[in-house]
Amino acid sequence: MKEIFQEYGGVLITVVAILAVILVVSAVVGKDASGPIGEAFTKLINNFIAQANANTGIPGVN
Repeated sequence: MKEIFQEYGGVLITVVAILAVILVVSAVVGKDASGPIGEAFTKLINNFIAQANANTGIPGVN
């Protein structure tokens, strides 16, 4: 076991760190529009479209 950690310790730490980053990003961002970032982005786009339609006089869906 000691030899494995001496040989592959850096690689194991790197793999664990990458997996942890992926886990945190997927937890915060979410995998679809149901996450907090997805919801904020959807609201931002809907608000932009509503304002653009209001400025051009095109009737839109609110």
